[in-house]
Amino acid sequence: MNLVLNTIGASIDNDAIRSLIQENDIEVIDTSDMKIAHCVGCNQCWLKTPGICAFKDDYETILKKLVQADNLWIVSDTRFGFLDYKGKRVMDRIMPMLNMTIGFRDGWMRHELRYHPLNVGLIYKGTAEQEMLEDWCKRTAANIGGHSLGAIALPDTFEQPLNSKLSTLNSQLTHLVIINGSPRVAKFSNTEKIIHSFAKGLEEAGVTWELHHLSNHNEWDAARKAYLDNERTLIAFPLYVECVPSLMLEFLATLPVVHQQLSELSFLLHGGMDEGNEFRLCERFLKTLPTQLGCSYGGTLIHGGSFRIRTAGDKEVARILDPYVKMGRLYAQKGNFLSPEAAKFIGMEQYPWLVRKLVSLLALDKINGEFDQFAKSWGCTRPLDDKPYSDK
Repeated sequence: MNLVLNTIGASIDNDAIRSLIQENDIEVIDTSDMKIAHCVGCNQCWLKTPGICAFKDDYETILKKLVQADNLWIVSDTRFGFLDYKGKRVMDRIMPMLNMTIGFRDGWMRHELRYHPLNVGLIYKGTAEQEMLEDWCKRTAANIGGHSLGAIALPDTFEQPLNSKLSTLNSQLTHLVIINGSPRVAKFSNTEKIIHSFAKGLEEAGVTWELHHLSNHNEWDAARKAYLDNERTLIAFPLYVECVPSLMLEFLATLPVVHQQLSELSFLLHGGMDEGNEFRLCERFLKTLPTQLGCSYGGTLIHGGSFRIRTAGDKEVARILDPYVKMGRLYAQKGNFLSPEAAKFIGMEQYPWLVRKLVSLLALDKINGEFDQFAKSWGCTRPLDDKPYSDK
């Protein structure tokens, strides 16, 4: 069965969608007026109520359809050369289809599937870079065990080669605006802990900073003003389904496309897995984003392994966070992340074959067992691979 989530609405009719997919068994759901919250990364669908999202909104209907589907198609508008926040939002909420437990699949470390593999395709309109959207489909499908169905452009869609403008600011860094782009509330945010470690390095170098949180809509006006009034802004956030969180995309869409002054926008990107390849599509998107907002690109600092910040003991957490202090000092000195030291911070691109074998034999059972114990501490009474909705 082909499940189509139409996030655009009535501007494209079902017959047009069916003609593009060219399959018989198609169900189209118009999500444009549905109540669908942004995924906040609370991990309850992995660790407290396995397979069941904490939000009781219209997306639960979609989840029950997904476990019956073979192919998932997203119909989306575009912004900044990528899916707009409405298209990205329905993908970010797909996390209950996966488990917290991890393993190696196709040579890469990935979360285990809760149900069957799911193929992913995209139908889009607007202005976008086809190659980037094709890559996003491939990566997203691979994480759900399936393959890409491709990215299909609707009529009146324009191909736009996107470029980046490297930092041109020569002024000394004295103050930095930091925006926490994580949808998770600050109290439970790994991004928040990373930011404070990074900011410690800034302070040691004599740089002042201010912090705004996108998880709190009441802070959006202040975050926009700070971004417009200052030369340098850093947005820190976790990787969400191969790119930026949908909540962050929604905020970015509220920013003016022409900045009032010479300014620089940099990023701090982190994620749960350690392999650098996981972040490359998002990094590519981020390189093009500042230019579209009238800013220069100050680079992206990337590092994985951040999920352990939430589950590990104090000593292990300190070991994970301490390198960010050094990176804060380096940023204070350089004013950007365009240095060789920042580029190396990402670590290994992929686990070597021998390391994958050793981790599979010696470490995976222990790691997944720790997830199980952590879930029990949250009051979870069901196995982490539970299937709450009937599988086909």
